Amino acid sequence: MSDEKEVKSVPGGCGPNFEISDLPEPPRDLNFKKLFAILGPAVIALGGTIGGGEWLVGPSLFVKWGLALLWITTISSTLQVFLNLEMTRYTLYTGEPITVGFMRLKPGKAFWGWLFTIVGFCERGLPGWILACATAVVAFGIGKIPGVADKGTVVIWGFILFVSCAVVISLGKTIERTLEWANWIMMIVVLGGLFLLDLYIVPASIWWEGIKGFVTFGYVPQGVDVLLLGALVGYSAYGGFGNNAITNWYRDKGYGMGAKIGYIPAAIGGKVIHVSPHGKVPMATEKNLYSWKGWWKLLDIDQFAVFWFGAMAGMFLPGILYVAVLPRGSSLPSWGIAASSASGLILKLGNFGWFLALFFGFWILYSTALSNVDLVTRQCTDMLWFASDRLRKISKEDIRKIYYFLLIVFVIWGGLFMNITLPLIIFAVSANIANFTMALSAVATIRLNRKFLPKEYRPALWREIVLILNLIFFGFFFLMFVVKVIIPKVF
Repeated sequence: MSDEKEVKSVPGGCGPNFEISDLPEPPRDLNFKKLFAILGPAVIALGGTIGGGEWLVGPSLFVKWGLALLWITTISSTLQVFLNLEMTRYTLYTGEPITVGFMRLKPGKAFWGWLFTIVGFCERGLPGWILACATAVVAFGIGKIPGVADKGTVVIWGFILFVSCAVVISLGKTIERTLEWANWIMMIVVLGGLFLLDLYIVPASIWWEGIKGFVTFGYVPQGVDVLLLGALVGYSAYGGFGNNAITNWYRDKGYGMGAKIGYIPAAIGGKVIHVSPHGKVPMATEKNLYSWKGWWKLLDIDQFAVFWFGAMAGMFLPGILYVAVLPRGSSLPSWGIAASSASGLILKLGNFGWFLALFFGFWILYSTALSNVDLVTRQCTDMLWFASDRLRKISKEDIRKIYYFLLIVFVIWGGLFMNITLPLIIFAVSANIANFTMALSAVATIRLNRKFLPKEYRPALWREIVLILNLIFFGFFFLMFVVKVIIPKVF
């Protein structure tokens, strides 16, 4: 006899369609091999984390204004960890990604579905990150940092790399696992390589300046670019729609009740998987609460040891490298920004330094592109899967048909904006939109967890207070972006 049954009454939301089921047992007695197998969503997020914020925005600010601005990364990364944890709390309990959960709140699934779709396409669909990645490829081909005259070549390579991302995430058994492997390689090779390179090149005084910068709270230099400062806030760590997508990856990885919902398989190498459009929830039994603690322990390891530490190191290591090899107070080149460190490294290491800078720049930004292409498509797919019985019937219960249709739409959307303006400007606008997404998600998460989680699974009050701090911090910088950047341009 099945241990599952439909819940006949769920307070509020968009329908009484949860099922009751026991919480799966988490892996116990973890050794390195088991831990490596169960960790993953934070690694994918880390691949997106160590991207444009760390290789574009951070260096642009640090070279011009100093490493004391690293305090923003400290606050942003820490707040995002707690936002990730509290959003994933809902996913552990129901198996549903957080964006699907938001659709259960008033004013209804249509409002939240359209809102997050528009925000996702505007925040992650603008191709600043892939254009910046293309500048590294073009620099390698022409043997110099690209300038305005090379814009056409950069745009062409942007299209090629954008399409290649869609191809890569079509391979493997699950898309989540494919992204894991790509980002494990990135983390080990790039972070390890940058650490060794910094040890060799960066003076101890700059290492110490960077370390102090993490705790130089409140430092904001006069005349700093508000657009870039807001971008540093938004894309230190992951930022915005990317944080929400972590819950989708935890679902696909099988964390908590996600193991009973299903996952999105890849087009090539995957198979048809039944993905439940509605969540399943555990009763507050002694056995389930014991399992809950085990899953929460794994979440803490994944978020603090991988995501938080990686986010801090990911901003620090490129930052001190740029400051060490480029003149203080200089502005980085607009079209060649991803390759700008190469001009300094070539003086230190010759042609090998040139190659290293372009290699790091390409792989950091390409891994970001991979996760960004997936995360928007994935969340829109899950929202549609939840909202529309008709689409599930049309697709014959094969969620891949919706996912890959939306993937094509997303690639076309990004392509339309490929030639709109400078890579750094596109990226900075996207990052400031991420501040809005995080502020909104923090408030919605408090509402959602209070509405649907029984008291045994709810967060402590201090955790909700931290989410309010998310609203204040990210909301403030988004408001600054609107007041200082958007309104003057419109009016």
